[in-house]
Amino acid sequence: MSFSPNEIIKSLQSSHVARVKALHASKGRKGSQQFIAEGPSAVLAALHSNRFPIRTLYLTESGAALLPRDLDIETIMLSEKVMAAISTVENPQGVLAICSMEDDLREDQVFSDIKLPLVYCLEVNDPGNLGTIIRTADALGSAGVILSPGSADPFSPKVVRATAGSLWQIPVLRDVELHSAISEAKSCGRRIYVTDSAGLSRLTEVSGADALWIFGNEARGIPEELRALADQVVAIPMRGRAESLNLATAVAITLFHANS
Repeated sequence: MSFSPNEIIKSLQSSHVARVKALHASKGRKGSQQFIAEGPSAVLAALHSNRFPIRTLYLTESGAALLPRDLDIETIMLSEKVMAAISTVENPQGVLAICSMEDDLREDQVFSDIKLPLVYCLEVNDPGNLGTIIRTADALGSAGVILSPGSADPFSPKVVRATAGSLWQIPVLRDVELHSAISEAKSCGRRIYVTDSAGLSRLTEVSGADALWIFGNEARGIPEELRALADQVVAIPMRGRAESLNLATAVAITLFHANS
């Protein structure tokens, strides 16, 4: 049986569509240990980093114009229609990469870098929040972002987009139990600060440059039993009438203060 060139091309395109679309779901990412990076900012960050290397790059003609020429990476050109079929956004830019989750980052290295504060997120659920936290930690200065079990997947397409390339710039540790994080931080000489609107200490009263800063879930906040594990429970002063701050905003204010 012979196949026409058009049939062969269509078959190859179908296999690529299936491969990429499988990574839209958490199960597909975990099974393959790969994830999607979409858009020129994410792909350029991946190209200039040793972490999470690109395995396959998909481009349209318009997308290719957004990247350097002569890339030493397996590149597959797609039509706008096929790109739209595999994209995770409504208006794709014609640049999409499959990246490996492989990373040689060691947990102890992140905790021992006490020149910068560390961020620990306890069950952060919102992908947009998590992506913004990673981007903010990269921009304002943090030794890394640590995620508890039950947190959003940092390799989900929405989180990766929200980091705007910072996923490749700053250490992100996944599934680190809270007690383990506290123990490791203390062994490295870090203080433990829990952020809570009911905290007895105000942010302006502490330094926290070398601390492990713990932020609670967006809706539930900090469990009562966690307060006893902290050196201090710290509140961000608010002059207005809002009951609380967005989680990513709280991280930004805290890191700006800690590094001032």
